[in-house]
Amino acid sequence: MKTNKLLLGKSFLRTCITYFILCSLLVFVINAALNALISLRLDNAFPSLGNMLQYSDALEQDDFASIPMRRFRGCAYMVFDADSRVLYASDNEFKEHFHADDLWLINEYDSDLYYSVQEMADMPREGYYYIALHRYDHENSEADFLDYCIIDEDYRIIEGDLFPWREQLSEREFELLQGSYQRQWEISKAVYYTVSGEERTLAFVCPRFTEAAYLKALESANRLALLSLPIILVVILLLAVLFSRKIRRAILPLHKAIIAYGAGRRVEVNLDALPIEFRQVTDSFTHLLDRLEQVSAEKQAANAEKQRVLADLSHDLKTPLTVIQGYAQALADGVVPPDKRQQYLQTICRKASDSTVLMNTLFDYVRLDHPDYVLQAETADLCEFCKSYLAEKYPEIESRSFALSLGLPDTPVMAAFDPRLLRRLLENLTSNALQYNPAGTTLFFGLADTPDTIRLTIADDGVGIPPELADTLFEPFVTSNRARTSGGGTGLGMAIVKKVAELHGGSIRLVQPPHSGWHTEFELTLPRPAAPNHPT
Repeated sequence: MKTNKLLLGKSFLRTCITYFILCSLLVFVINAALNALISLRLDNAFPSLGNMLQYSDALEQDDFASIPMRRFRGCAYMVFDADSRVLYASDNEFKEHFHADDLWLINEYDSDLYYSVQEMADMPREGYYYIALHRYDHENSEADFLDYCIIDEDYRIIEGDLFPWREQLSEREFELLQGSYQRQWEISKAVYYTVSGEERTLAFVCPRFTEAAYLKALESANRLALLSLPIILVVILLLAVLFSRKIRRAILPLHKAIIAYGAGRRVEVNLDALPIEFRQVTDSFTHLLDRLEQVSAEKQAANAEKQRVLADLSHDLKTPLTVIQGYAQALADGVVPPDKRQQYLQTICRKASDSTVLMNTLFDYVRLDHPDYVLQAETADLCEFCKSYLAEKYPEIESRSFALSLGLPDTPVMAAFDPRLLRRLLENLTSNALQYNPAGTTLFFGLADTPDTIRLTIADDGVGIPPELADTLFEPFVTSNRARTSGGGTGLGMAIVKKVAELHGGSIRLVQPPHSGWHTEFELTLPRPAAPNHPT
């Protein structure tokens, strides 16, 4: 089905097949034409009486002028009637030297009777020839012997009854018996009848077929054959140019779409105008454009969010600084009553502390996000570390009326971690739970040591996190009005948690839905430390 679609629809495959067939046909036609021309040249180089008889219609009507002698270069012919009169001669010299009395010595074309001449090697002296007359039997495909004679070097007949009325042949007659005329041409004859039934005899002479003449004609034909190479190359080049233009026109809609997008405009590509093979590329290009537009929109949204968060940060920093500046100025101007001075000083200290927390949180995130940051990891008991942290945190947990539930094993769980960063991770998660849940909430810490990983679970049964905020929970600059965060309202608390987990080669996720009994559940996954190599 797919192959049929490629062949029947608009496709490069069909175009390639079409151009291949067209190129093959053109090459075949060129070769056929050149072969025919070469064959014609070879025929013209060595014409025969058979070629002359191809114009039988003209001969039978005595229309000798219509026979193209340009095809019979170097040849000549004469036509005699039944009374041995010359009706036509193509060459005056041939007419002067050849007569009707010579016709009986010439072998007749396509006749059963023919003469053969052989030099006799077993005679007492050289120059004796054996002349025989044969009749070809078509039924048996054999030549029947009829009569013979033997002549000496002076062409005297010394034996045989082949020519009983002659005692000696002339040199010219002996030459004609061998089918030769004046040593330069071959000679033959044919008897035919006109349309009115009159007998005609055609005597035809043509250049002798020699090896040198054949090689010369073959060399000329080969030069002609070499012409086919540039002709075929020109045809292939022309078809290649046409094929290239066809390809460029076929993918022009996609090209225009790419150029338009580079200029900041989006142009939809008409798939029906493209070859089938490029439709998948076009789909990928369209999906890429969609993705780029989506990324651009997300980037613009992120930039807008960062601008908003930076504005909030500026406001959060400006507010305590304004208070600090105002209170310090009041103290410096001496306008603060003595009983209010301590309160002013405490407010200045608290606002300064808030500003410090905001700045430290932002600094920590930037520092952790730097590619050159190096983790200060050490291998220790993670279970003991969690217990130590919770022991320090327990007074705050208890003061907020929270309950603590533990799922920590009694055996050591060895892990490679940076104590300071891991404490920051635990602090961010625990502080979020304490800040955004009501009194009476149970906070859970659990640790599981599996063959592949170490999993630390921090959960609570408080108000939970809305599902629509789960996807952006760990993104930077997500502020407290969108998700539960820590770090003084910078929106970087959970982003720092994620970065700390990744720096340890692990990950953290919000379990959705949380396990039974919990409304919020985080799972930190850490890799197991590599086993030490002991020397053998």
